[in-house]
Amino acid sequence: MKNKKLLLLSIIASQYTMMLYAIENITLESININGSNTQSSFIEHLSINDDMMASESFTKNAIETFSPQTNISALKVINMSASVNFNSADAFGSNESSFHDPIRIRGKNQSGPGGSLMIEGLPISSNPGGGKTIYDMENFSYIDLYKGYMPVNKSLGFSNLIGKVDLIIKEPSSKFAVTASQMAGSENTSRTFLRVDSGKMGDFTAFGSTSYTQGDKWKGDGDLQRTNAMFGLVYKPNSNFKAQTYLTINKDTHNNYYQMNYAQAKDLANNYNKDYADDATKGDYADYNKQEFKDISALAKIEYYFSNDAILAFKPYYLKDEGYYSFSTKPSVLSNTIIKKWDIDHDLYGGVLEFEKDITDSIYMKLGYWMHWQEPSGPPKEQKIYNVASGSPTFVKYGVLADVNRHKLNSPYLEFSGDISKFKYVLGVRYLTFELCKVDSYAKGTNASTSQEYNSAISNATLNSDASINSKKYTQMLPSAFLSYDINRHLNIYTSYTKSYNFDINLYSSYVSKASISSKATLQELWDKQQLELSDNYEIGLVYKSKNAIYSSNIYYTDISGKQVSAYDAEVDATYPTNNADAKSYGVELSTTGKINKKISYMLNGSFNKYYYTQDFKTSATTSTTIKSNQIPDAPKYMANASLTYQDKGFTITPILKYYSKRYGDVDNTQSIGSCTLVDIDASYKLKKFYKTKEALLKISITNLFDKEYISSIITPDNALASTTNVTTYQAGAPFAIYAGITLKF
Repeated sequence: MKNKKLLLLSIIASQYTMMLYAIENITLESININGSNTQSSFIEHLSINDDMMASESFTKNAIETFSPQTNISALKVINMSASVNFNSADAFGSNESSFHDPIRIRGKNQSGPGGSLMIEGLPISSNPGGGKTIYDMENFSYIDLYKGYMPVNKSLGFSNLIGKVDLIIKEPSSKFAVTASQMAGSENTSRTFLRVDSGKMGDFTAFGSTSYTQGDKWKGDGDLQRTNAMFGLVYKPNSNFKAQTYLTINKDTHNNYYQMNYAQAKDLANNYNKDYADDATKGDYADYNKQEFKDISALAKIEYYFSNDAILAFKPYYLKDEGYYSFSTKPSVLSNTIIKKWDIDHDLYGGVLEFEKDITDSIYMKLGYWMHWQEPSGPPKEQKIYNVASGSPTFVKYGVLADVNRHKLNSPYLEFSGDISKFKYVLGVRYLTFELCKVDSYAKGTNASTSQEYNSAISNATLNSDASINSKKYTQMLPSAFLSYDINRHLNIYTSYTKSYNFDINLYSSYVSKASISSKATLQELWDKQQLELSDNYEIGLVYKSKNAIYSSNIYYTDISGKQVSAYDAEVDATYPTNNADAKSYGVELSTTGKINKKISYMLNGSFNKYYYTQDFKTSATTSTTIKSNQIPDAPKYMANASLTYQDKGFTITPILKYYSKRYGDVDNTQSIGSCTLVDIDASYKLKKFYKTKEALLKISITNLFDKEYISSIITPDNALASTTNVTTYQAGAPFAIYAGITLKF
């Protein structure tokens, strides 16, 4: 504990020492950042948005530097932000080896069938499923990150509890251009990318891109193969009208990495390379633990400018996600012969209609309406159980078989913003209607003779009314506010508030799989008791901008109600997941980015986070927890990261350091994973007019430079108890790896 406090204090001291040095020794100049995509010239990787100090914008340089291996994961880029924790099992940063989404922002993780990713402010992502890594990062100009405060039109989706990651598309170039890149590296990894911009064709511009990524797992059997294509078309006949449309097609197949139990994770020296086996008569056979998804994503932006100060925009979107997870039900039990296959075939679609107008010089209005329809899986509708004792999967029955309709969300919103003297303000409100879908359950009574074709199985199975639920509607007012004050032209103080929401759907899966719950009450009786999870997010911060640097620090606090726990209900004499607990979190974030001299720039972030339940709860008629005030699992209290970039005559090198303090695998805080420090290096050399190209970029990337053996992610719900530790699994992080690539621009 002493070392961690010293680390945080050293980060604080270093930042404020540099701030004082800047105040006393640097000739100050005004920095003008008009919107998140316009970066001041010395900021290589990260900037604080001028109109919204509580958000961050990761530049094109950041995307190229912090996601160099495969360029398919936005979460690997934002992992460089203070209090963001994303650790995938390998360098791809692709879909995890389960339906768990391993990102935490300020300690909070994404649960339920929602996602933190957005594209152009639209919630085109899903979880579980394959919709998390279906975009090539080369096709995006920058990434905006919202961690606490979220504007009303940037907080859409099934959930916005942990914040939002908004990817902004790189529009087609007005000049003909070709970008081609090839990467190769450790574990037979390779990636080929090609993008062609048409240039201006009358009133149209367009681009098309394609990529192919492959590689072996760094341990055990199996590999990853990913194919992607994206198309964009922009039509602008005059200054008053602009229409854009974008289509993405992606296919991803990969074998999963083994998930250890706690005893194995603690003995990492002997289990680091442990993976799934090669015995096809056991559930832990490598080819039984994999996933495959095909995704189609589409969006459009249609804008009409009535005048310079009045804009009407319509943004429809669509995502089709089809595939499956296949996994062993008990991978750590060597005699286990049972596997599950979770078939997923769902879509989501919706649209945003928005009108913006200057009311006066100090009042700018946004008036909008968001509509969204989303088919589960969440709750799942089709999970099959197989026995593999014969050496090949033999169908046993359905674990889950359900007929579902769609979750429906809609939300009108209104926002006013502007400048009044030295003040900037944003006042917004959304009125959310959140309707969970109806579920008719048919799994009870299915057996080996039941058809494995979904529609046939539904038509011939018997409805289990006890495990079925009607649609459930919530309504909620979601206010937000942001206020900043310019103390002088370089120093700004701000404060913000946002109410965010979420809903966990784990009750359904627990009910249909556990007789200890289903024998005591109908699912509808328990479902009626569930609350919407709500979080009140408060923040106050300080931002200082000098000629060569930006320094920011903030303190945040969240008050959470309706958080999920597995609690005993005396009314029905059963323990089940329920969304009725309270929690709190608070923390500090410190960040700085800037330029030491003409050749050296830096980024430094540190954070402290305390995230905990504020109450104990009963786990049976005679037992209670003692978890009040304990840290939530997989949420390190202390994190820090730093990068130092040296540039000279086309050569660039960036060492990157990341630190995570101790984490827990249970809310009792009995399963602990020690702290970890990782070092990566990114180096490149840029050549102008290389042969017939406009530019050639040679890159070398090294991950886990010192070959550290560590736990990358802890896969567990926030309420995992020591008495039910079988729900927690651990994944080993990737060892030392090196990748080299070349990018040519014509």
